This record gives sequence, structure tokens and C-alpha cells, in this order.
Amino acid sequence: MKKLVLSIIAVLAIAISANAANYKVNDSAIDSIIENATEVVVLDVATPAAANLPAFEQKEVKPAIALILNFFLGGFGIHRHYMGTAPGMWALYTFTLGGIFGVVTLIDFVMLIIGTVDNDISKYINNRKFFMWA
Repeated sequence: MKKLVLSIIAVLAIAISANAANYKVNDSAIDSIIENATEVVVLDVATPAAANLPAFEQKEVKPAIALILNFFLGGFGIHRHYMGTAPGMWALYTFTLGGIFGVVTLIDFVMLIIGTVDNDISKYINNRKFFMWA
């Protein structure tokens, strides 16, 4: 209890001694910094950040391999890496335990089965969205 009281007294003493009256502002130095600052121009703020990422080269992605990778390593998003998604997508899958406790991985698996049957998973290749089917 004594340590708690002493800690509170120390914090209060520091707070009282560190008031704004002890600090002085040098207006000319601030004006000089602003005058020498580099102007930053934002060209297009309406474009999503994912659209500005460089495009990956198109490679042949086999639906059966993507399906097998999803079945065994889907919780880590390895199938998305194989299909050429955004570089950090594996981290999202891993840290959300397979995409919201495995739900996203399960839906990916079903969508890849449908794509394998139709032999067309082109809409999932280089797809940068977390929910690749949306």
C-alpha cells in the first residue's frame, strides 16, 4: 500500500512540475521549418491502396493444385499465395485462424471445387481481396 501511495505522489509531483508555463515557443524557428518544408501532393485518394500495387506476372495456376493446397494448408492461406494474391494475405489467414476461424478457408474450398469442376478459376487468380469470391 505504501508503494502505491508513493507512486501516486510521485506522479502528481511530476505532473505539477511539468506545466506549460515552463516551456517557451520560438515562433521564428517554427516559421523557418514551415517555409523549408517539402510540399506533398496526393494525386488520387479515391483509388484503393490495393489497386496501386504492382501486377504480378501471369502464371499457369492449376485448379487441382490450388484445391489440394487449400485442403491441407488453407488455414495459412498458402492456396491464395499459389494463385498470386497480395503478398501479405497469408498473414491475414494465419492471424485470423484460417480466415475468421476457418470459415473463409471453407468457403474458398467450396468455391475452388466449383471452379475445378468448371475448369475456370480465373476470377480467383491475382485476386487481391480477402474474400476472393466477393
